[in-house]
Amino acid sequence: MMTDVGTVPNAPEFDLERLKNYYRTGIDDLGRDFFGSCLGLCIRYDRAAGFFSSSALKVWSQALTRIIRESVRIRLLVSPELSETDVDALKHVASDMERAKFLTKHSDEIIVEAMQFASEPDNVRRRLLLLAWMIADGQLEIRFAVPRHMSDVGIFHDKSGIFTFPDNKVVSFVGSANESLAAYKHNFERLLVFRSWEPGDRVHLDGIQHDFEDMWGGAGGSLVVQPLSEAAMDSVRAVAPDERPRFSEEHDVRTALELTRWRHQREAMDAFLVAHNGVLEMATGTGKTRTALMICDELFKSNLISGIVVAVDGTDLLDQWTKTLLAWIYQRSDGLRLLRQYGEHHQAQAFALNPRKAVMVISRSQLPKLFSVLPKTRRADLLIIHDEVHGLGAPQSRLELTGEHSSFGFRLGLSATPEREYDAEGTAFIDQEIGPVLFKFGIEEAIRNGILSEFDYVPLRYNLTQDDRSRLQAVYSKKAARLKAGDPMSQEEVWMELARVYKTAEEKPAVFAEYLRANPGVLMGAILFVEEKWYGELLLPTLAQYTDLYRTYYAEDERDNLLRFAAGRIDCLVTCHRISQGIDIKSLRTVVLFASARSHLETIQRIGRCLRVDPANPEKRALVIDFVRGDEPDDRQYESADAERSQWLSQLSTCKRNAPHAN
Repeated sequence: MMTDVGTVPNAPEFDLERLKNYYRTGIDDLGRDFFGSCLGLCIRYDRAAGFFSSSALKVWSQALTRIIRESVRIRLLVSPELSETDVDALKHVASDMERAKFLTKHSDEIIVEAMQFASEPDNVRRRLLLLAWMIADGQLEIRFAVPRHMSDVGIFHDKSGIFTFPDNKVVSFVGSANESLAAYKHNFERLLVFRSWEPGDRVHLDGIQHDFEDMWGGAGGSLVVQPLSEAAMDSVRAVAPDERPRFSEEHDVRTALELTRWRHQREAMDAFLVAHNGVLEMATGTGKTRTALMICDELFKSNLISGIVVAVDGTDLLDQWTKTLLAWIYQRSDGLRLLRQYGEHHQAQAFALNPRKAVMVISRSQLPKLFSVLPKTRRADLLIIHDEVHGLGAPQSRLELTGEHSSFGFRLGLSATPEREYDAEGTAFIDQEIGPVLFKFGIEEAIRNGILSEFDYVPLRYNLTQDDRSRLQAVYSKKAARLKAGDPMSQEEVWMELARVYKTAEEKPAVFAEYLRANPGVLMGAILFVEEKWYGELLLPTLAQYTDLYRTYYAEDERDNLLRFAAGRIDCLVTCHRISQGIDIKSLRTVVLFASARSHLETIQRIGRCLRVDPANPEKRALVIDFVRGDEPDDRQYESADAERSQWLSQLSTCKRNAPHAN
């Protein structure tokens, strides 16, 4: 088994003159024999790599604890990983300014996503904090590049590097290897190496050095080269340690406190490994995904599974799972493949033909297509994971997926709120297809253990206007008309239409404006949840009185706003339910619930956005602002729902870190 670059010891006794002029996977261990040896001795590393992503950055950082000690200066010139759609779009961008803007957007995504790994409760967190410090300090400089003219060329794809050593020796290389663990261990790669002490190598070595400096500066106008933007640097500084890291054994292992804090993950894993089927009910931010991967590791290690299916709703969550799984796969040595069936990806058939050593990330709506080509006889050694498993109980899933899961050897559901409130049939379906709840770890336990932050709760009272009451009456008139026509509205339909009135009540913006006059600071690091876009627009003039750093996020074309908010470049974001799941912004402090559902499910998802602990702000205390009816109720059921939610959130806000469990 090969040793990855992160485990190669610093070996001063290694003789550089033993380096060969040619390395190839299958004959040599590139990580141990070449990269690891050189990184352990060099004082400078210049690298051009054609492929780079947040997962590759995570893997590359495994060498940091060795090279940061010696203040190795590193320059990376890389290309962001672009989809075919991105490349096609870039070909049609004519101006340098637009091309640079396009490149900055993609490079910012890589860095912001990479910095989010800093919350991992293991040595990954340590490595990413070191990486952040190196970038913030200037020890590591990263630039991104794409060709200026792309009508007949591909992306920037140079793969070369130069190591400089204390005794003025220099080693350069060219070859097929990118800067990733996959290149070192899994792929078939080769390198040509040139050494300054070999007379015949000097001309090639000088050429590679010259080419790197030329590319670093833009290659005479043939490349668009962008350094990290200020937004990306802000996200780095947010997690970087204030002082140069010090090294000791205690920093390279988790402390007993950390082991205790995250013990619930192992307990959840153990419960599933005994049962083989069931649901883990774990609060947002407590490591559901990490626990699922721990389960996958154990099942693969025991040869109990040969492949995995991960099903979830929504592009954001599907992309998040894809990136997480890629990072996980890169660290393994068993050659797992990642396949997808959502959006522009259509690989269900490929998975069905050969599910062995494959991981399929699939939209829940696409599961019928997969099940139609994946025989039940081939599912016994597969694990299916349903993230946000409450979504599985939807009527369409019940119609299309009944009886399809029992043939899987292992079935795992993940959710902070697996029970579908007001939908007993949907909840029963989840239990039937996946299994019962095996383990619970709620928000209260997470706050007490220091995994989630404490928070304050502010209920703002509002009254219905005459127009609001007219809209309520229109719902009841519609209900009566439908009943008379022989097409009665279901109770759920009535609730939904009544809820829309309350969620868009006319007085809420004015009540919030009054609150802001006394508390303008709440807009710093805040997300405002609204029901509909038009209602969000009503809030913008009020926000503009306190900051010009506010934006909206309703559609994919506004994703830049989300990234800028995550990097701290925007004070507050106005959005709707689509951001409730699949976002992890630790600096988020406040959520404002203009729209609150009857169900606890949506409220838990939304407040969970701001309860994430922030490594850059250990004393963070979150804030939840809610709107509660204050006048005579026009609909007692909704008045009751407001009161129940307010009482629940008020009680939850009394949870204290390290406080004893309540009886």
